[in-house]
Amino acid sequence: MKFNLNIKKYVFVGAAILCLSTSSCINDLDQNPIIDKGQSEIINESDCQSFLAKIYSGFGLSGNVGPSGGVQDLQGPDQGSLCFLRGLLSLELYPTDEALWNWKDEGIVELCTNNWDYTLFYAYTFYKRAMLNIRYCKEFLDNYPEDCGIPNIKQFRDEVRALRAMNYYYLIDVYRNPGWVWDDSPTNDKSWKPSQLGAKEIFDKVVTELKDLSENSSLPEKGTMGTYGRMTKPVVNTLLAKMYLNAEVYTGTPMYDQAVSYANKVIHEGGFGLEKNYRNLFCGENHLSPLHGNEIIFAIPCDGENAKSYGNSIMVTAAAYGGLLNPKWLGMDASWTCLKPCSQLVKQFDYSPVAGYDHHGSTLKKDSRFIFFDVKEYVDGENGDNCTEQGVKTRRDVVPVLTDWNSGYLCHKFTNLGWDQNEVTPSAWPDTDFPLFRLADIYLIYAECAARQATGADVSTAVGYINLLRERANGDKSGNISGSDLTLDFILAERSRELYWEGQRRSDLIRFGKFTKEYAWDYKGGPQEGIANIDSKFNIYPISDKDLTANPNLVQNPGYATLK
Repeated sequence: MKFNLNIKKYVFVGAAILCLSTSSCINDLDQNPIIDKGQSEIINESDCQSFLAKIYSGFGLSGNVGPSGGVQDLQGPDQGSLCFLRGLLSLELYPTDEALWNWKDEGIVELCTNNWDYTLFYAYTFYKRAMLNIRYCKEFLDNYPEDCGIPNIKQFRDEVRALRAMNYYYLIDVYRNPGWVWDDSPTNDKSWKPSQLGAKEIFDKVVTELKDLSENSSLPEKGTMGTYGRMTKPVVNTLLAKMYLNAEVYTGTPMYDQAVSYANKVIHEGGFGLEKNYRNLFCGENHLSPLHGNEIIFAIPCDGENAKSYGNSIMVTAAAYGGLLNPKWLGMDASWTCLKPCSQLVKQFDYSPVAGYDHHGSTLKKDSRFIFFDVKEYVDGENGDNCTEQGVKTRRDVVPVLTDWNSGYLCHKFTNLGWDQNEVTPSAWPDTDFPLFRLADIYLIYAECAARQATGADVSTAVGYINLLRERANGDKSGNISGSDLTLDFILAERSRELYWEGQRRSDLIRFGKFTKEYAWDYKGGPQEGIANIDSKFNIYPISDKDLTANPNLVQNPGYATLK
């Protein structure tokens, strides 16, 4: 059955949202109540859909009124830092070979130099946000049982279960052994605090939940325009593929065979295809993806009018612009001069020949995924508008220097432009949805499993998937590979070229054994040139000192200080 729940505009629903008085399982980050009504008053279709929209909004917004002020879900000095997506990008990008944050914001230098302890700001805020999202899921499931009489309640409940599992996927990836809040948790008891079950048990429970949703739920079978930005069976199967892909890291037991199985489900049953133009996946109208290639499996919706936030896709648009990289060229009139690529990311494209210059004088490569800006200075009289190569006086060195925006390349993979790069009226807030999962990632998961000789993964099929991505990137077959090229080193590099700045790199480097060992990148470990080998404890983030203080049931991760 179809029903109207416009996720792209969810903040308007969320602004009228419910406020169930709840006991906090998040303790010292103060939580505002969700629903300002009695329980009997909320058992109606309108409030149910509002609550559901509120849960979805927990990935991109900090509260009901954005981007700051008003009623916020968590109380803190910087509302943007309390957003799920901002926390995820901070933890997944800055400590890797993909990106540096240019300024010395709280907790950022520690991330960029891989030198943090249990006081790390984003280790605290991300845990709080994800656990709050999970708490909201439980409140929904408690208040809207299957027999409550609301139309489509079975599907709504299944969506919430999937959203809860997705939050736990990220908590497992980041902390490995988070506190456990589930259906039977006595959250109405204000003295109750979550305990840890152990990484393997939590992994098994989340996988069991996802498998039940894949096989027995009322979730939509395919991704369509009507399900865009919502939980579907392909999203669930993507989560299972990624859980199994990382199972050896999470539990010590490799499960690549199972990852292949669920990747195949997404590929063959999900209704997805590749978008012809790579840049469309990251533009201000990327919500139109289902009407074209339909590559985006799940996105965090962003809306520059109705869903303003300092913690959504603004982190990869405005945050990446400034100086000579004029935000107006990219559909924005805001620039932060904050986020830029590491030299190692830019060098992933060294294989690709120069293919000319864009209309701002910046270098293009045949691999169209090379979306960087290398102009350091224009000749007198030029400002970069409709500029040729001759209008460029000097080009940037590829190596960035922290706090110096004029060093290193810049990146404009994400824009607020229209479909096919059509110009728009510049805005301070992006409409660009953040594509959390894409079909291209599923192709790469399959190919990685083939390289790891997983049962069910065929090398020739894997090569075919890789070549689909490279033919899109190069416009022809010149970049195609053969079976002998399908090595793990190639897969890790190709994942960087295809998925950079999409919140995956830290997990990839850990899975390939390169995050703490045998690989140096800009500022890893401290010095500008980086250190190849650092303490393996950094493969997992610490439980915050504030969480340990608030919840004595929590045990610190190995290698980090503890209060006990």
